[in-house]
This record gives sequence, C-alpha cells and structure tokens, in this order.
Amino acid sequence: MSGKIHPKTHAIKISEATYKDVRSLVLESDTLRVTILPDHGSKMASLLHKRTGVEHLYQLPGKSFRKAAYGAPYNHGEPSGFDEMFPTITECYCDTYPWAGTLIPDHGEVWSIPWQFEVKEAGVRLSVHGVRFPYLLSKQVSFETPHTVLLRYRVDNLCACAFPALWAAHPLFNATPGSRIILPQSVRNIMNTVAGPALGGYGGRFSFPVARTAQGKEWDLSRVGPNEGKYYFKYFCMDELNEGFAIIHDPKSRETVALAWPVEQVPYLGMWVNEGAWEGQFNVAPEPCTAPFDRWDVARQWGKLPVVPAYGSLEWELRLGVDLTDDPHRVELDGTIR
Repeated sequence: MSGKIHPKTHAIKISEATYKDVRSLVLESDTLRVTILPDHGSKMASLLHKRTGVEHLYQLPGKSFRKAAYGAPYNHGEPSGFDEMFPTITECYCDTYPWAGTLIPDHGEVWSIPWQFEVKEAGVRLSVHGVRFPYLLSKQVSFETPHTVLLRYRVDNLCACAFPALWAAHPLFNATPGSRIILPQSVRNIMNTVAGPALGGYGGRFSFPVARTAQGKEWDLSRVGPNEGKYYFKYFCMDELNEGFAIIHDPKSRETVALAWPVEQVPYLGMWVNEGAWEGQFNVAPEPCTAPFDRWDVARQWGKLPVVPAYGSLEWELRLGVDLTDDPHRVELDGTIR
C-alpha cells in the first residue's frame, strides 16, 4: 500500500537505564517496551511484548556489550537487535565524485558510533554526522499505537555535491522453526545476493515463495527451517512492491512482528534468514531499503541508487507492529497487522 499518512503519537514513558553494561533509553507503551543504545549506533537492543513477555529481537548472551570501533567488521561488534545501515551494508569503495576511492565500512558508518539524542514528550530524537561523508542522519522514535513503534528518518546532505543515500533497516528478529515469512503478493521473483549452500552463487534468480535450484532442490522461503546450523539465505525482491510490509509469524505462540513502510519512500526489500549457519544465530531480518543489493556500486549499475541533492534532504518512515494473530496476511501502513 502506498501513500503517505500523517502519524499521531501515542502516550509514552521514557527513562534512562542500563542494557548489559552500557547506557540505554527505554520507551514504553501499554503493550511494548523498546530499548535503544544511543552510544552504540542507536541500536534498538530490545523489542519486548509486555503482555506475553516475548522478546522479538535477537540478543547475544552475556552481561557485557561487545563494543565495536568505527569501521570494524559487523561481527566484531554485537550482531544483534536492530541496527541502522547507512550509507552501505557491504563494505565497498565509493565510486562517486568527489569521494571516489573512499572505503565505506562494513554495514555502514553509523552502527558503531555514538548518536546524540534529545528526549521529548512524544519520543526520542537521535542524530549522527557522517565521518567520511558530509551528512546528518536523524530518526525520531515514538509510539503510534500501543502496538506500533514509529520511526521517522531524515538525511541532510551538508555539501554542494549530490550524495547517494543507501539506507537499510537491519532488525534481527527471533524466529522459531516453522515460523512463517509473509511478504506482499507482488513478490514473485528474487535474486540471491550472498553465496551459500542453499541457493548457490551470487546473482542466482529464483521464484518466491518456492525457490527451485538447477539441481532440482526446492526451498520454501515462506517458512523458517530447522535450527541445524547448515543454511542461511540473503536475497532481494526483484518485483516492484505494490505494498511495503514484511511479517514474521509463529503459528504455535501466535506471536507476530511486522514492518510496514511507504513504498514510494522505501522501494526495495532484502531478506536475511539465518538458520544457525552464521555465528550460530537463528533469526530473520527483513531489510526495507532505499537502494538494493547492499552497496553503492551495484545499485548504481542497476540504476537504482537514489541521491540527496546538494544541500538537500530525504525523509522516510518505518513502523514496527507486534500483536497476537492467528493468520496474518498483510500490514496496514500504520503498522496494524491484518
């Protein structure tokens, strides 16, 4: 579903606390408790369904938070929760004047560095300046309903040259074997973008939800497989989205978490599904993004790399909804799960 809506914020309780051994901000509605780490990329470390006690974001065990230096590989930090990926996901060299040749760190610049924050009555505003590039990235976190977290983003280009803007959400949601992955009906074709034992090499094209390999193997991408430590999947949806949403649903517990976004602002969707093969984790990460294929140069080759005009800005929104449902099939733009 496209079309911009005018969000209304819901009553919210905000407090400072400690997550493991680092400072955190805790935002609460009647239904959800959200924990944000402003000093560590503004990571959303926890999305707790208060009525059931279910944690929807993957968390590393241990009492110490694994801090990462700027520019470090993502797995040198704490690969958990919901990170902001900007201005790339995969490490690559910039190919754009006047920054050509500049290395863009793995998973971007902003996930490993402190953000400034300001607590307001309606929520929290967080912001960060680029290190190797001249931009200001900010987000406003609030509740639109007791079940829905509203994230409103803005990037400002602070220089006289157009600046590419590849942003991707990176929420690692907990999943169970048999969890359903529900995407818009317009998603029928995907491209594999991480070589692996399931879908083979980079660039392979497959149907969705059932991917058939050249060897005759079928993979049902609408269901999370067993936690055997053998497989992971990373693919991008090749079809133009007519609605922006992704749902992770546990049929046994009825726990459902969903993302929703306006497709005219965020046109692309990547999916990471880890069945224990990477770092021993078991999780699913829908990645709505402003450009596909994880890096500037590849997105440019496909003609899908947006830019922020000189001294200009771009804005976009994302909603996270949590509820108990029996048979979800879509998400309204306001985050309501149907």
